Amino acid sequence: MVRATESHAPQRGGTGPVALPSTPGASAYQVQQSRPQHEGYAAQAVIPAEQGPVPRSALGLVSYNGRAPGIWLSSCHGGAGSSTLAALIPNSVSAGRYWPTPAPPGQSQVLLVARSHAAGLCAAQAAVAQWAAGVLPGVQLIGLAVVADAPGKRPKPLADLMRLIAGGVPRLWDLPWVEAFRLGDPPDKVRLPPAYARLVRDVGGPAPA
Repeated sequence: MVRATESHAPQRGGTGPVALPSTPGASAYQVQQSRPQHEGYAAQAVIPAEQGPVPRSALGLVSYNGRAPGIWLSSCHGGAGSSTLAALIPNSVSAGRYWPTPAPPGQSQVLLVARSHAAGLCAAQAAVAQWAAGVLPGVQLIGLAVVADAPGKRPKPLADLMRLIAGGVPRLWDLPWVEAFRLGDPPDKVRLPPAYARLVRDVGGPAPA
């Protein structure tokens, strides 16, 4: 069981919709509120975001050992959509609002997830700045997935902010609005826009049928 400990900063160191495959055991409706959950590893400690390394973001730190998933999906803020994406990407798990860092030292592959509204993009910007500062040596950031917060064209100020953030990450995936998610349909039962299939392929999952 994860328990709070005294905080300390780590040392520096197409066209048309497509159907995506489901991922056994990775449901968008699993509770991922306080800690990452995955069979095969043991979480050791949690450091809240407000006690994390400078520069700070809304993400705390959690260390783990043992077998971990191929990709962690870390939410830049609440309701970002990491659990939904984890249901679509094979061998991935939502880490909630935490940076998962391996112990003993190693590398964990992390995909940040944020919504495209102003608060979500600002939270993503803070998380990217924290990673870029070099205070997370155990994290290999593979990119940022931005999930649309509303249907239709994105307002120019938000589009400009997203382009600015894109310059600070290895890669950015812009994922459009999916009404079925709003209605509560299970992710693996929804026919999704091609951008979701590209994300699955790009992060190492099998190409959709």
